[in-house]
Amino acid sequence: MSAAQPLSPIQRYLEDLHARLASQRAGELATYIPELADADPDSFGICLATTDGHVYEVGDSRLPFTIQSISKPFAYGLALGDQGGEHVLSKVGVEPTGEAFNSIRLAADSGRPLNPMVNSCHALPLATFERLGETRPDIKLALLGNLLANVCQTVARLTHEVATLAQ
Repeated sequence: MSAAQPLSPIQRYLEDLHARLASQRAGELATYIPELADADPDSFGICLATTDGHVYEVGDSRLPFTIQSISKPFAYGLALGDQGGEHVLSKVGVEPTGEAFNSIRLAADSGRPLNPMVNSCHALPLATFERLGETRPDIKLALLGNLLANVCQTVARLTHEVATLAQ
């Protein structure tokens, strides 16, 4: 019988961090989307994946959860990959705005969103992603499977409906 492997410094750090933060109860659940209101505030997990594929996790890291605004970098990346940087930059800026995530401020000279990580821009990459699904459904499904496999389907549907209205 062999001795247990010692914990890596990363795993040990994540376990210590989780232990320190798990009892935090500041804030309140958002209620503007039912899935957010129904979230279990006691669920808390941390997962870290390294570029070489090693995964460190602690706590409730495998529970499905809504990714909300975390989807913005994925959608922006999909738009860049499908449409190219020049086209995407003609539709959305990359200026740090200092605005809240739900900002709807647009550039005065062009009417385009100032930053891809605020809600006023969110519809653009999603619209691109939807067009990608119409022309290349195999690519859309593969990207969805690889990048957004754990998205709560109801929240994804609600986000898509908002993006469709914004077009």
